[in-house]
Amino acid sequence: MDFLAACEDLAANVAAFDIVDGPSDVSESDRSMWQALFDLSSDEAVEAIRNWRADFARPTLSQAAWLMVKDAKTAEGFNKESYEYSIFKEQESRKQSRESSSSTVAANGGAQYLLKLEVEAADTELLSRLPKKPKILTGLDDDGTTTKFCLLSGMEKSELLKGLPKTRQPTFIRISIAQKALSSASLYPTLGFDTTMPQFRPANSPLPPPLARPGQDEYPVWYFFYGTLADADILSRIIGLGKKDGKTQVEYKRARIHRGKLSTWGGKYLALVDADEDSTVDGWAYQVKDQNQEDSLRVYETGKYEVVRCTMELLDGDGGFIQGLTFRLA
Repeated sequence: MDFLAACEDLAANVAAFDIVDGPSDVSESDRSMWQALFDLSSDEAVEAIRNWRADFARPTLSQAAWLMVKDAKTAEGFNKESYEYSIFKEQESRKQSRESSSSTVAANGGAQYLLKLEVEAADTELLSRLPKKPKILTGLDDDGTTTKFCLLSGMEKSELLKGLPKTRQPTFIRISIAQKALSSASLYPTLGFDTTMPQFRPANSPLPPPLARPGQDEYPVWYFFYGTLADADILSRIIGLGKKDGKTQVEYKRARIHRGKLSTWGGKYLALVDADEDSTVDGWAYQVKDQNQEDSLRVYETGKYEVVRCTMELLDGDGGFIQGLTFRLA
């Protein structure tokens, strides 16, 4: 929101405020509406309404934006005021969730580490010291030999080292990993869409419901690749997929995504970023089989990127559209 719009909202909120001494300013219909919509008691509903109206800095929805969603929201029991409050509460909930997640990461040690596994018996004994089974990533080294790594959080690393003698200190590689946090209740995050806007909320979206997929833990899942991940040899090494009869087992499908464009960071690395609906990027679709393959890809991409939803247009055969994921510059 720009400064002028913020000032206009503030003026409108001040003009609408009426000093009262009791709950008589809250109509019975408003009280009942807020009780039903926000699961409040009668007194809580009155207090929430009065506090909301007294907050001059509260976010407001323009009349034009309200008219876009009015019919759908009225059918759900909202009026403009209660819908504005619902948007505020959802944003607050997301903020608290992010802060809680950040606190958890900080408490557990935000860094993540790779530990190379080499001697099976010794590694089994080593990992048995952890309270839960860690993630194991598989890849291929320069000679085409399968290598395995254990992915550990900062806390898991500390726990592991506590029980080891100083003469036995394994080597850890500190890494960052591409974030993956797909909402199950909205389109967030989706390439090219600001999913905080009212028109992209599930009940108001002009887009078909399948765009809310894939889910956070849905496998197999299609990924759109560009740049180095569009190289079958590189992809094979990352996910540990060996060759068969001297040939790679990676099978791509030519694909195109909309609402994205390629940029660069660091002056040399390709990066997919949001763009308008007319912008397209051609690349390749690949079906990631399981979480182990996906985790290896997220480690490869690093924390500079994040996993987001996207719609892919297949360019081979009969064509068509599929829902999938891709890596966007964070």
